Amino acid sequence: MPQYKLTYFNIRARAEVPRYLFALAGVEYEDKRVTREEWQQMKASVPNPFHQLPILEKDGVAFVQSGAIANYLAMEFGFHGNDNEEKYRVDMIGESIYDMSKTMMTANFEKDETKKAQLQKDFFGTFLPNWLKVMEKILGKDDYFVGNRITLADIGFIFSCDYLLAAKSDLFEDFPGLNGLYDRLAANPKIKKWREDRPQTMF
Repeated sequence: MPQYKLTYFNIRARAEVPRYLFALAGVEYEDKRVTREEWQQMKASVPNPFHQLPILEKDGVAFVQSGAIANYLAMEFGFHGNDNEEKYRVDMIGESIYDMSKTMMTANFEKDETKKAQLQKDFFGTFLPNWLKVMEKILGKDDYFVGNRITLADIGFIFSCDYLLAAKSDLFEDFPGLNGLYDRLAANPKIKKWREDRPQTMF
């Protein structure tokens, strides 16, 4: 049995999708969470040529870049596409979620308060409703985004929507399909247990 270690900070952010995948797969791993101070001390010697976190280690072999780590684990554990078309669909949905998240983060971390207010207004007033409308259409009448089973696309969705729901509690008011998807994922026993047991962090 491979020995896994995932190193990141004590936040969800870029390591949470891999953590979800471990939970769904029922695979044990070391969830190593470091402080900012510890990271500064270990940064120069970590097995990552970019000197960044997260880092996944499998039997001592390092895997880097959060998106690549998530894709690798999804393929290893059977949560990616079963054929090239399904893999494309998983990646397409993943990139659309990344675009949405990047737009939201740009607005939230803008330092100029006037620009920040306008960016947030544009995001919640225009970008997000349009994005949700497209995602509802992509989901259609299926229970999940790809192959009618949980894949990396769905994990990316529930992960990102937790942040959205914290800012907009009526997120799914006009999107019953997405609301159903979120509820199905949240009710999955393995996902539910992980969300209950994981360290409670702000981000």
